[in-house]
Order: sequence, then C-alpha cells, then structure tokens
Amino acid sequence: MIYALNLYDIVEGEEDTYRQYVKLATQQLIDLDARPVCSGTNPVRSIKGNSRQHMLVMEFANQREFDRFMSRLKDQKLHMLRDTSTENHIWTLYENWNLKHWVNKTRAN
Repeated sequence: MIYALNLYDIVEGEEDTYRQYVKLATQQLIDLDARPVCSGTNPVRSIKGNSRQHMLVMEFANQREFDRFMSRLKDQKLHMLRDTSTENHIWTLYENWNLKHWVNKTRAN
C-alpha cells in the first residue's frame, strides 16, 4: 500500500477547468486498485512558503497501480488540464506505516 499526497493551489479563474480535470481523472481510477482517501482546503495553520490551499490523499495498492494511473492521465492528455488549473504542487508518495505497531515495538537487548 502506498499513499500519494498532493498539495497545491487552484489558479484563480480556473476553477471550472480543475473541476473538469477531477471528474475525468477520477474516471481513470476504474478497475485500478486505488481510491481517494481524503481531501481538504483552507489550511487551519500556515505552512512556510507557498500557501497550497488544497490537499488530496490517494491510496494505491502499490507503485505499479500508481504508475498505471499516471499513464492513463498522460494517455488521456489530462495533465494539460491540471497544469492549466493548478500551481505550487507538492506531489509525493509514501509507503504505508503502521504507527501503532511501530510505537509498541520493543527494542531487542
């Protein structure tokens, strides 16, 4: 399991373009082992640098599924919609981390 974290801003005046992108990109998830986990807007706390008013977390079964998703977006030429309607991206992948297990793990002597 991996998680894709995307932080970004929507370009003022391009909200409809971004809506179109989200609708079309979501359709590319059909038959992939992936799903949106959560999304957010209007950060409660400031972050240093660019504001990045929006965030999205996606869950993928593995790197291969993420790569399949990205290939579909490229094949459908959807990156152009995203690039036109958003800016200040941070897009990164994380492996699943069982925090409870990690916290409770005892160190061998």
